[in-house]
Amino acid sequence: MKCKNCGAENKEDNKFCTSCGSELVADAKKKTTTKKKEEEKLTYQQEGSIKPEEKVVEEKKEEKVVEAKPVTTTTTSEKRSDGKAVASLVLGICSFVIFCLMWPLSLIGLILGIASKKSGMKVAGIIINAIALAISTCVLIWVFVMPMFAYDSIKTSPKKSNFFEDLEERVKEIEEEEKEDEKDVKKVGDDTYGYVEVPNSWVVFHDVDATSKLIQYTDIGEAGYIVTLNVYEQDLEPITAAQNLYNHIKEEGNSAYYLTTYVAGYRGYVVHATYTDGTYLDIYLFKASDNKLHYVAIEGPDKYNDNFDIPKTFSMTK
Repeated sequence: MKCKNCGAENKEDNKFCTSCGSELVADAKKKTTTKKKEEEKLTYQQEGSIKPEEKVVEEKKEEKVVEAKPVTTTTTSEKRSDGKAVASLVLGICSFVIFCLMWPLSLIGLILGIASKKSGMKVAGIIINAIALAISTCVLIWVFVMPMFAYDSIKTSPKKSNFFEDLEERVKEIEEEEKEDEKDVKKVGDDTYGYVEVPNSWVVFHDVDATSKLIQYTDIGEAGYIVTLNVYEQDLEPITAAQNLYNHIKEEGNSAYYLTTYVAGYRGYVVHATYTDGTYLDIYLFKASDNKLHYVAIEGPDKYNDNFDIPKTFSMTK
């Protein structure tokens, strides 16, 4: 055995170097350990047994095999859970498509969705089936329960309703109302100026500023509507009279425009004017059956009032 300190040779049994006195125990122990390992190796080889290293590897392999079994079981369980969730989702969609089977399909799908375990489709299946179940329940109530209440109400009603009888009664009521309305109007005018229909409450009105003879009626004291009938003495065409009135109204600072129209079947013109004080005026100009140019006007505060339709009631006979 060589000394690590001085390199001198010593006996195997020496604990200290004979040259420098350094301790040789560490090398002896190392050699003894190495020798033991070699003896163990020879013993294993002689007996034909497996090496310790190989035994450790085999134990690790066995442990891996044992650990793999629970993983297989978990995967199968998850697949089964996914199957229920998928079935729940499919049944929910089918319940909407096949409306007549909505209630049973959605109920089964809801049960499968609740029974399924962890899965991404579970929540979607439960929601869809719950909505379908609620809708189908309302439909069933409407189809089967509501007719029962309707039948009871019809049965207990004192008088059965008949559509045609009700319609006939309503037509009679409308005719009576129209007759009453007709009674509330009167025709005013004469054979020269023509006639129009005004409410019975209207009275004769005289315009102090008028330069010619006019027939005028008003609801003075109520809203201030005035209807005027006149006939032009000179032979003018309706378009010429309309243009003259339009220019005169514009010169006074008011707004106006005129259009073609028909009054009692006579073609003519109407001048629509709006005065600065907010009063509206419609003047109808047309040649009637007597071949004279007639002037029918209505003025008042609201151009959308029914009174503005009075000129359209014009006729040459009473």
